[in-house]
Amino acid sequence: MSTREMAYSIFQQMTDEELEGFVALFRNVHPPKIDDNSDKKTAFERLQSMIRPGTHDIDEKKELEEYRKEKYGI
Repeated sequence: MSTREMAYSIFQQMTDEELEGFVALFRNVHPPKIDDNSDKKTAFERLQSMIRPGTHDIDEKKELEEYRKEKYGI
């Protein structure tokens, strides 16, 4: 009998109350795996939904010059 089969056999003999106690103790040692990607995917989708088409005719030098004038008075 494999280790998994023995464990399954033991679980089959336990009452619901005993199983709840076992899970409570075992969860501290080995917490359940959480799908971290789902939160990341949701955040990425929210960011993707914020993207708006922009204008591609930006004069970067002009924008930088205006920013410097506004910020530093140059």
